[in-house]
Amino acid sequence: MGNEEALCEALIELLEEEFEAKRVDVTYPERDGSGPPVEIRLRIGDRQVAIEHTLIEPFPKAIQTGKEFVELTAEIEKQLQGNMPKPGTYTLVFPVHPTDGRHRREHDGLRERITAWIVQAGSELHAECPMRKDRDRCPHGYRGTRTGEVDGIPLSLSLRVHWQDSGRHDGALFLSRAVGENIEDLRLVRMRTALSKKLPKLNECAADGDTTFLILEWHDIALSNQVVIAEALQAALADRVDWPDYVFLADTSSDQWHFFQPLIDGEFSIDMEYIEIGR
Repeated sequence: MGNEEALCEALIELLEEEFEAKRVDVTYPERDGSGPPVEIRLRIGDRQVAIEHTLIEPFPKAIQTGKEFVELTAEIEKQLQGNMPKPGTYTLVFPVHPTDGRHRREHDGLRERITAWIVQAGSELHAECPMRKDRDRCPHGYRGTRTGEVDGIPLSLSLRVHWQDSGRHDGALFLSRAVGENIEDLRLVRMRTALSKKLPKLNECAADGDTTFLILEWHDIALSNQVVIAEALQAALADRVDWPDYVFLADTSSDQWHFFQPLIDGEFSIDMEYIEIGR
């Protein structure tokens, strides 16, 4: 399920190398009920180790709302991609959760109305663009925007044309969501929720003498990185006493995975080095 198993294995291999010993007495309490329901407990050398993992979203329900966003917009993008008035590229910005409170049976009609709005707004932007026939007429390029609402959903469509562009992407439509300026506040909420679920289990293991490890994974490349996640972690830990011994941040947003360590033996630092993870 997800990347938990691969990331836990990568961490265990690092610990085996560091402790110069192989794992023994491996259990999976979450599955076998052998203790506090963490991912893995094991012994490496003279250390008993407990490992827990969780995926950190940039804001609550980011994964679910992202899935619903794609379900709504995939057909719009397929229909209009490359077919918008040329030259230039178009970007359509939705709110973070445009289908909030809307049943799926409404989505077909909603899609049609959004598509019609995009076509109309795109035509208006194209008509007012002074570079629609000659890219070189405006040395600083052109960027125009149209805003509107469809069934109460605020939308913003922009057209960008620049003389430096090759034209290879002319007529392209890019879709995005506007999370808002409070993204770090939302990230902190998600971090606090995650720690409230994971740290009590690790604390039970610590009471049994385990060295505790928490893996915080992210795979959102647009809104997340190790620094903003570490800052959220530091803020979320500030009002807690049940700190784990070690925290590993796991970047799985690209083909090459990395670990970062903001918490080492109970000491926090934002100055973190890349640790490549073999897959």
